[in-house]
Amino acid sequence: MKKSFIYFENLTFSNLLIGLLKNEDVRKVFSGFDVYYFDASFFANKVLISFLKKRNVFVKKLHFKMLDIKDEKGELVRLRIPRKDLFVIRDKIINSEAFNSFLNETWQQNSFLDFIEKGVIDEGITEEASVSRVLFLVLVVHWHMKKSKCSQSIFVINNRPWFNIYSEYASAYKIKLTSIIFFNLSFINTYLKIFIRSHVSLYVLIKNLKYNLSVFIGKTDLRSKNMVFIDGRGDISLENNGEKTDFFWYLSSDFPIENILYKHLTLSEKEYFIKHGLISVNEGISLNNIHKRNYIKPRIHYDSRFKDEYKLIKLLISSYDLDRIYWSSFFKNYGVKIYTAWHKFNNIHMAISDAVRDNSGISVLSQKAFEGNKVISYRANFDIYFCYTNYSHEINQQVNSKIKYTVITGFLKDYTSSFLKDRALQLRKKLQQNGAKKIVFVIDENSSDDSRWHTGHDLQRENYSYILAKVLEVPWLGVVFKPKVSKTLRQRLGPVVDLLEKALATGRCHIYEDSGRHTTSAPPILAGLSADICVHGHLCAGTAGLECVLEGLPTLLIDREGAPYSKLYNLTLPEGKVIFKDWPSTIDALMEHFNTPEGTVGFGDWSSVIDNFDPFRDGKAAYRMGTYLHWLIEGFEDNLDREVIMANAAEKYKKQWGSDKVITS
Repeated sequence: MKKSFIYFENLTFSNLLIGLLKNEDVRKVFSGFDVYYFDASFFANKVLISFLKKRNVFVKKLHFKMLDIKDEKGELVRLRIPRKDLFVIRDKIINSEAFNSFLNETWQQNSFLDFIEKGVIDEGITEEASVSRVLFLVLVVHWHMKKSKCSQSIFVINNRPWFNIYSEYASAYKIKLTSIIFFNLSFINTYLKIFIRSHVSLYVLIKNLKYNLSVFIGKTDLRSKNMVFIDGRGDISLENNGEKTDFFWYLSSDFPIENILYKHLTLSEKEYFIKHGLISVNEGISLNNIHKRNYIKPRIHYDSRFKDEYKLIKLLISSYDLDRIYWSSFFKNYGVKIYTAWHKFNNIHMAISDAVRDNSGISVLSQKAFEGNKVISYRANFDIYFCYTNYSHEINQQVNSKIKYTVITGFLKDYTSSFLKDRALQLRKKLQQNGAKKIVFVIDENSSDDSRWHTGHDLQRENYSYILAKVLEVPWLGVVFKPKVSKTLRQRLGPVVDLLEKALATGRCHIYEDSGRHTTSAPPILAGLSADICVHGHLCAGTAGLECVLEGLPTLLIDREGAPYSKLYNLTLPEGKVIFKDWPSTIDALMEHFNTPEGTVGFGDWSSVIDNFDPFRDGKAAYRMGTYLHWLIEGFEDNLDREVIMANAAEKYKKQWGSDKVITS
C-alpha cells in the first residue's frame, strides 16, 4: 500500500482551522494521510494532537538532526544550499514578474540594487523566515519520504513571499507545497520593523534608549578629521602579544593611533582605550547630528498581486535608507574617511559602503576566514579587499562581488607565532613534566542547542570525548584545546565535562578559556605550537587548521559534515594522512603515527600545496595591510580625491610587492 504524508511547518489550532476551511490539501488530514509536523504550539501539543488521534489520524513530530540530511554526493545540505541552491532561487526571484513589477529608476543608485538582491536571500537556516529555512525544510521532507518509502506528500508551510518559486523547487522532489497564514511574534515583528525603520527619529530614540544613552549625544573631540573606523569582532586588546585583536594591522605597522576610531560598549572599555591613546565612541547617535540624504530614497511601484513580496521589498528599502543615513551621519560627525570591516555575510555592509562614500571616503574589507568554495553570502561591495591569495579573488568573481582593488597580502594573522612561541613552549614543558611525550591540539567550532538547525552539541562533544578517552587510556599522550567559544563550552559539553575534568587532573590536558567579547582570545597557533599534531574537527571550516599549516605544523582535517566541493579536496590532500571522515579513524591513525619510530610518511603534510594559501609566508601580511591604510590616510591628509588616493596606493603596493599582488576591477 502506498504511503501518503502531510507535513506541517507549524501545527497550531489556527493553522489547522484556517487550512480546513480554505485549503483542500489540508483537508486530506482526514483522508488517510499520516501527519508529521516540525513544530507545534502549546495548545496543539496539549489538546489538538490528542483530538486528531481520537479521530484516527496518525500524528507525529518529525525527528531529525541536521547532520542526517545529506544529498546523494554526501554533501551536508546545510552546506549545499548556500553553495548552490540559493544562487538558483535568487536568480528566479530577481527575474520574477513580482520583482520586476516593483522596479524603479531610483534603484540604480550606488549599491542599492545589490543590497536588494542579497537581501531577498539573506540569513541562514537558523532564521525561521529565511529562504534557506524553507529550502532546508523541503529537503528534510524529501529525506523523510525516502526513508519512509512515501510516494506522495503535501507540505504545509507558513505563508512567505515568492511562494511560487518555492513550490517549483519542492515539486522537483515530488512534494506538493501549500501555504497558510501563520500568526506569530515574527509576523508582528516584521510590521513593527517596517514602521520603526521607516521613521529615522524613532529608530534613533529606540537605539539610544537600548544603550542607556541620551538622545542628544555630544560630539567627540578628534585630533584628526581623517579617521579609520574599525568595525571589529570585539577583540579589543591593544597589546602586541600575538593574541586576537581587531587592531592587528595597527600593531604591525607604523599607522598612527590618533587616526583610529572604535566603538566601546562599556565604561571599562572606554577607559582602556583612553589609557592607550585611542579614540572611542559609544553606540548611539544624536538626533541633532542626523545629516540629510545626498541621494534619492529608493521608491517602489506597488502591485496588489504581490502583497507579501511588496512588504519584504518595502522593509529592505527602509533598512537600506536607515542604515545609510545612520552611518553617513556617523562618518561625517566623526571625520571617518576609511571604513574597515571583516563582516560581509549580510547586505548591511553595502549600505555602509555607500555611506562612507557620502563622506568621500573608502570602504575596506579584510579577509577573516578561509573560503573553501563559493557561498552566496560571500558577495560583497567594497572599494578595497585585503585577502590571502588570488583564490580569494576568484571566489569573489564567482559570487559577483564588486571590489575595485583586490590586494593580496597573505594570511593576515601570520605575524602572531613570533610572539607566542615562548608561551607555547612553556605549556609544552608543563605537559611533558606530567608525562606527555606526544601532544595533540584539537580545534572545535561553536554549537547550538537545537540540532535541527545547527550541527548541534553532539558533534562538538566528539571533538573532546574521543581524544580525552585516549588521553586517560594512554599515559604518555597529552592534549590542548582552544575552543572557539569558551564561555559556554562546559554547558555545551554536557556529560563530556566529566572526562575533561579527569583529563585536566592528569596534568596532560590544557584548555584555553580566556575570552574576548564573543570568542576565545587565544589564537589557534598558540595551542598549535605546543603540539606535535594539530587536528581540526571540521574540514568545512578549516581556517584555524590553515593557521597551523602555514606555520609548518602537521595538521589533520576531519570531514564529518560532508563538504566534497571544498578546495581542500580539489588539492588532492591524501585521505588517511591529512583528511579523515570521523574521529575513530583519526585516533587510530594518530596512535599508529606516534607508535611508529619515524612516524607515518606524509602524515599531516601540506608542503606540496601550501603556496595555494599564502604566496608570501613571511610574517608581514598585517604590516602590508597597515602600511596600505597609512598610505590612504596620507592621501586624505594631502586633500586628494578618493579615486586618486586609491590609485596611488595601488601603484605603491605593486612596486613594493609585485604587480600581480593588486587586481583592479
